[in-house]
Amino acid sequence: MMPPLRLRLPLLRGFVVAAMALAALGAGAARAADSIEKARVKAVFILNFIKFSGWPDGQDVTTQTLTLCVTGDYPLAGQLNALDGRNVQGRQLRLQPLNATGGEAACDVIFADRTDAATLDSLRLLTNQRATLTVSDQPGFLAHGGMIELKIVDGRIRFDVNLAAARAANLMLSSQLLQLADQVVQ
Repeated sequence: MMPPLRLRLPLLRGFVVAAMALAALGAGAARAADSIEKARVKAVFILNFIKFSGWPDGQDVTTQTLTLCVTGDYPLAGQLNALDGRNVQGRQLRLQPLNATGGEAACDVIFADRTDAATLDSLRLLTNQRATLTVSDQPGFLAHGGMIELKIVDGRIRFDVNLAAARAANLMLSSQLLQLADQVVQ
């Protein structure tokens, strides 16, 4: 014999609430996993940007390291850490944190995870001192003089290139890289 309906309704409501809570937790975990995966893919893109870029003769090409400076505390959910020590163009990639003022950093590449005024001013100073490839996933980065802007289009990672900024810094970007870009600003 089943309990009366008035006794079953609270149990049913409790079950529905618990099921909805579990579904919300699962969706949150799926979103977190998706965002980690996107960060990992962005890190791979950055590695490939470095592989398909060329620095001017005489800019520390005799050193065994290529320095990737990063702004922020935990850019791309820490996925850039996986690039540290990788061999790129016969040189070892070294990850280096970059403070807001830039300091005396000798960066070959900068990933800017934020584009506030202080960070942008620091990037301009650093890129005026040496040929430095600048990359960000912040909207509007190219308009502020950045060279490569990562973006998400229809759930996929894409990028735009500011070729004028790269040329002004005496950097050479391969034609293969430019062909893959959604937009190339001359």
